[in-house]
Amino acid sequence: MPEAKKKIAYFCAEFGIDTNLPTYAGGLGVLAGDTLLEAADQGRSIYGVGLLYQGKYFLQKFTPDGMQIEDSSPFQAENTKLVLPVEIMGKRLVVSIKFFGEEIKIAAYQQRLGDNTVLYLLTSDLNGNPDSWRDVMSCEYCCGDDAQIKQQFILGLGGIKVLNKLNIKPDIYHFQEGRPIFAHWEIAKNIIETMKVKFSDALEKAKESIVYTNHTLVPDGNLIYPEEMVKSYASSYSFENQIPIDPQKLIEPGLVENGFSITKYALNTSSKQSAVSKLHGKLCKKLWPDYDWKVITNGVYIPRWQKSEFANPSITDYALWEAHLSAKTDLARVVAKRSGFTYSPDSLVIGWARRITPYKQIDKIFKNIERLQKILKNTERPVQILMAGKAHPGDDIGKKCIQDVMKIMTNYLSGNALFIPNYDIALAYHMVSGVDLWLNTPELGKEACGTSGMKALANGVLNLTVPDGWAAEVDWEGVGWTLDDKNISESIYQKLEEEIIPMFYNRVEYGYSQDWVSMMKKSIELSKKFSTKKMLEKYEKVLY
Repeated sequence: MPEAKKKIAYFCAEFGIDTNLPTYAGGLGVLAGDTLLEAADQGRSIYGVGLLYQGKYFLQKFTPDGMQIEDSSPFQAENTKLVLPVEIMGKRLVVSIKFFGEEIKIAAYQQRLGDNTVLYLLTSDLNGNPDSWRDVMSCEYCCGDDAQIKQQFILGLGGIKVLNKLNIKPDIYHFQEGRPIFAHWEIAKNIIETMKVKFSDALEKAKESIVYTNHTLVPDGNLIYPEEMVKSYASSYSFENQIPIDPQKLIEPGLVENGFSITKYALNTSSKQSAVSKLHGKLCKKLWPDYDWKVITNGVYIPRWQKSEFANPSITDYALWEAHLSAKTDLARVVAKRSGFTYSPDSLVIGWARRITPYKQIDKIFKNIERLQKILKNTERPVQILMAGKAHPGDDIGKKCIQDVMKIMTNYLSGNALFIPNYDIALAYHMVSGVDLWLNTPELGKEACGTSGMKALANGVLNLTVPDGWAAEVDWEGVGWTLDDKNISESIYQKLEEEIIPMFYNRVEYGYSQDWVSMMKKSIELSKKFSTKKMLEKYEKVLY
């Protein structure tokens, strides 16, 4: 008999499973969702543990001058079937954590994705809890240091307590970036209850079952909190749980020069550390040289993102092009419904869509407006730009990026460039199949992996990309195009003018560009290398 797969507790602060469930903010959440969907396909015993946010800032809207504002999702946990309360013997499962003499109750909801794959989403938004603990469930990553730390205690401590109540005994705890780290304390508490060892020894023992994946090197994903604030919570935790340990010892693994680092804590309390692309792994090793970094490039759950027509390996060139035209028409309808504007899907359509933050460099294609106008507004070979994405509610710089782009589109590129509001999973699905060219312009070294281009590949959408993250692992000759990261704007214009547009519109003989369709087929084939199936296989071999 083959060896049974280990049970995995997969902790992440966000999960993107359903487009209307406000439990994801960006790529990390969608990746976590893809991972669980793949695990369900494989019959894996993987238990996702995340947070059930209220969706306070989930919907993106704009003021008349193009500034992003946010609106609340209509989602209410008690009025939906997207998630269901977790019950044991017909009674609602509720666990509690204690800080500073207050008992905070935590309830769990679930999405059952397969026989052995379940997502548990936790909330402290319960009657009887202090408002300071209820309000932290409003949205992801919100509201200052204290609120974020509270979210992390709900995720880490509450997550382990829920698994205990359900009698789920994981072999491995997989932390997706640093926010789940306080689960380490509760795992150690489980150990002292079964092994009768000192808590300090239990903390060390707990490391053996924890693995950690870093998902970004940017500061927003590697947060540092005031040492005294975290220490005060550690003091309360040890007191409330009658744990005889110096609170300084509890937080010591995360201490850095300027505070308490969740990333440093994760590194020092995990038995294995992994990066999400080869280039990211090199940068992690350079930044944190004292750890044995494993590299497991992220993947996408292809059945979720690939339209069925593009999964047919024997599809003819003509049928492939017709399927692509159908996807382009579908996207045009979606864009018209969301934005109120129409465009011709017969144009060469360029797509750019992702979380909007300065290092993603949404503005690179707009550096030379006069030149870009000539490219887009050529009546014989027109080009359409579609962009979408949200800035985090507190990211004023990201919001300003969107506003600047929308002004350029309105004032100079009207009719040939559109920003589509409220980017979500549903819109992403249509964009990664309904454009011709997927543009990716990050600052080199800042995109740890990136997965949107993988989804485009699976639908035969060609990539024009800075060779960062996963894209640095591909030989793009005959499949797509790379950009000069030191001169991205000039590189975009040159590739469009000299190679991409002439190839796309070379349709004289077949009614479509045979060279373009050939690259589409190669892209679809390449996408098989960047799947969550392969990613999970490597997790099993390297991390689990």
